[in-house]
Amino acid sequence: MTEPVKYKKPRTFNLVVILLIAGAVVGSYLIYVFVPLSMRKSEATRVLDETSSTFTGAASRHLADKDVRKKLKRDMVSGLQSVGVDDPNAEYWIEVDSDDEVRFGVLYSDWMHFGFGIESKEVVRELEMFCSRPGRGSGWSCETRDLTLDGPPQDEIVDR
Repeated sequence: MTEPVKYKKPRTFNLVVILLIAGAVVGSYLIYVFVPLSMRKSEATRVLDETSSTFTGAASRHLADKDVRKKLKRDMVSGLQSVGVDDPNAEYWIEVDSDDEVRFGVLYSDWMHFGFGIESKEVVRELEMFCSRPGRGSGWSCETRDLTLDGPPQDEIVDR
């Protein structure tokens, strides 16, 4: 008969366990840093979308009366502030380019907080909802634009 094999008892902390714990800590930290920024951007886009829907639902009234547009802008600013866009220097706009084109937007600064005494970093966001229609009496189509620059502006013009 063969003799049974005796295996060593596995250690509770080995390299794999330490790497898994380190990965969980790093992942939690990244969630802590980046999720609030993306949630605020998502909610700001939702508020712009709701504002554009309100405008396009009663477009003739909003196009004709400037006071109604001012109230809609106040409601938009209030909605954006309620979702966390609390920059005192933020810019908000509803621009009627023509009877068939309207832009709703916000430009604000958000802060990326790192914790551990590391200095916070400013992130500038510029979001815009552009609505257009082919002509009077037809339906509106709206698209979201993120006008935030990812780097320094490029002065180079390329002709092709």
